[in-house]
Amino acid sequence: MNKAKKWVDKLLLSLSSLLIIAMVVLSIWQVVARYVLSIPSPATEEITRFMLIWFGLLAASYVFGAKKHIAILFFREKFAAKTQISIERITDTLVILVASILMVYGGIKVVMLTIAQTAPATGISMAFVYMSLPLSGLFIIFYTIHGMLTNKIKENQEVGV
Repeated sequence: MNKAKKWVDKLLLSLSSLLIIAMVVLSIWQVVARYVLSIPSPATEEITRFMLIWFGLLAASYVFGAKKHIAILFFREKFAAKTQISIERITDTLVILVASILMVYGGIKVVMLTIAQTAPATGISMAFVYMSLPLSGLFIIFYTIHGMLTNKIKENQEVGV
């Protein structure tokens, strides 16, 4: 399971890096085309916007898996260790439910609704743009399950099972 996590980490970091580099290059080209060459480029603006959506969701998935996301620990840390474990399990279960229902299921519904829609400047299917939602939801579910299993192994080792 740790090999899979490392592979997913590497995949998300690589894709996010490529997307941010491409966005910077396209943004620079947009400025040069508009202000130096006097040729506006609506296609690059649209592509950059779509890349930003993908970047934001994929990077958020990675950050979630690396446990670097914003968490309100103040409340949880007020309780005993066993209660903290219970709160974490409940939180993980809620994250899986929300990611499954809103991101994966809802995202697939949006993708299906937008298959026939195309972006005006590039003609790219809007389903491709919205596909980032269920995909990032799957990554978040994967990371949450991995975290739950890793925590369970740690707990068993601490107890001596």
